[in-house]
Amino acid sequence: MKTFIAFTALVAVAAALPLDVFEDETGQEFVLVPVQRQRRDLTYGLNQGGYGLGQKGTVFSNDNHQLDGSYGASKAWGSHGLKPDTFGGRLDYTNKPSGSTGFVGVDRTPGYGTDVTAGAKYNIAQGKNWGADVTGQYGRHFGGPGGTGKPEAGVFLNVEGKF
Repeated sequence: MKTFIAFTALVAVAAALPLDVFEDETGQEFVLVPVQRQRRDLTYGLNQGGYGLGQKGTVFSNDNHQLDGSYGASKAWGSHGLKPDTFGGRLDYTNKPSGSTGFVGVDRTPGYGTDVTAGAKYNIAQGKNWGADVTGQYGRHFGGPGGTGKPEAGVFLNVEGKF
């Protein structure tokens, strides 16, 4: 009995929801359903040295936060085989109210190692004609013929003004 009451209540709620019905010129009826799509851009390039292929797009976005991602691969014309010579990806985060950003990226070249990078920017102050932020970056190479390299890091203070 409880199952029957729950099923009846569910059907009643579903039947009470408003639907946007569209009828075309042949008499067919369609229910309009809202769709939210994120834009994804395919990038490619050809030159004398080789070719590259990648894709970038928004993974998540709302009023306060946005997460963008990208990945790609490249191949030199003279290299052997079908596998790409270099491939990698990157994630970018943006805090929309403050304008602060962060990223992390990895690029791999088989036989030559992996490069890892990360960085962040924090807005300290913002005026009508000026702004100040702190930026930090980190990078390191792992593996390959030269072995693992020393980390490279830096912190910067950026001040910009329009006069």
